[in-house]
Amino acid sequence: MEVGILLPIFSLPSKYGIGDFGYEAYEFIDILKYYNVKYWEILPINEGGVCPYSPISYYALNKNFISLDKLKDMGLLNKVSKKDKRNRIVYDNYKEQYYLEAFNNFKEDNEYKEFIKNEKIVMFAKYMSNKENKDEKYYLFLQYILDKQWNELKSYAHKKGIKLIGDMPIYPDFDSCEVKNNPECYQLENGEMKYVSGASPDYFNENGQKWGHPLYNFNYMENDNFKYLIDRYKEYLSKYDVIRIDHFRAFDTYYKIPINKQAKDGWYMLGPGSKFFDELFKITTWDRFIVEDLGDIRKETEDLRDKYNFTRMKILQYTLDPLNKKDNYDDVNNMVFYTGNHDNNTIVGWFNELFKIKQDKLKEFLKEQGCEDNKINYALIKYVLKSKARLVIFPVQDIIGLDENGRINLPGYANIDNWSWELLDFNDFKKHMDIVSKWW
Repeated sequence: MEVGILLPIFSLPSKYGIGDFGYEAYEFIDILKYYNVKYWEILPINEGGVCPYSPISYYALNKNFISLDKLKDMGLLNKVSKKDKRNRIVYDNYKEQYYLEAFNNFKEDNEYKEFIKNEKIVMFAKYMSNKENKDEKYYLFLQYILDKQWNELKSYAHKKGIKLIGDMPIYPDFDSCEVKNNPECYQLENGEMKYVSGASPDYFNENGQKWGHPLYNFNYMENDNFKYLIDRYKEYLSKYDVIRIDHFRAFDTYYKIPINKQAKDGWYMLGPGSKFFDELFKITTWDRFIVEDLGDIRKETEDLRDKYNFTRMKILQYTLDPLNKKDNYDDVNNMVFYTGNHDNNTIVGWFNELFKIKQDKLKEFLKEQGCEDNKINYALIKYVLKSKARLVIFPVQDIIGLDENGRINLPGYANIDNWSWELLDFNDFKKHMDIVSKWW
């Protein structure tokens, strides 16, 4: 069994209001190395809005993740003012002033000239230039810096024996470089959406979820063996050691909602299934993936997952039945076992919301399993570590024992706190890791 930690890039401690590819990320890697953690799950890092699961490009990286400190080290900035520390991110484009200064000070070199031969990045720069009425070269510069800083960080992680898990969001935003330049790959009528993405009612949200993304035109993409999607996977395979495939269900059957209706009014349509994955596995192997097989899953989805030996996910909060003192999920090797992920409450927040009788029954169950502890997050971490899973992943918040205020996202709701949690420093994390790391 190996151990991973989940912490989004944006949640890293920062002097500038949002986590980035700077020295705090390197410090975090050093901490993971010290405690014998092998994986860091970072969530999506593509350019987009506040929600990282609505990218506007699968090739461009999020400009918020540029490290101002590293720009200064390159000689592109003189003085940089810090922002006041707080435990919530403010998406206010604070860094933009420094990006513009660095761009004006930048001199093109051969490395840059080679980078901008990337057609996907050029396409993105043109899209952003038209959208924001700025010099196309400005966006090429930002992406060059992002690519450079990301590759440096990835190389450092590999040097320390840390593998990086990146997320492949299922759909892009409608107002995106992806849709604008590949409209034939989406279900559009006269360039507009008549149907949008979402999920049926399930344990995430009893009313279902209406995400609002454009749906794929799989029938069209099948004509050239899904090249549009395969190219995207090639890009991700070059960026990450492991890809977590978001909303795997959609490759079996995807949920289709009329744009003027509620989520519960949608229905399922057949996805590409094996036709797509047969093409994907011509370029890679099963061990490069984790699939999000959560939510309302039918047997055919499980069969598709198992046909390609995909590593499944298990979320403790969904499988433990406190009242009956049992775990309603198979204990298998080929899975990643989480206490929770970005869409869950923290483990302490989840426990606090249980009725007293369920809390007592859960404590009894954990004691029977030999996982008793005064701290409920510690007891549940012990329980996860006793499983057969080949990989277990703990969010930083669950290591520390934060309550619901440490939650990253509340799915299906427009919550001002979504995607805004930030770790102030590493002190508490290290204090708790001194204890829990002895258990693996």
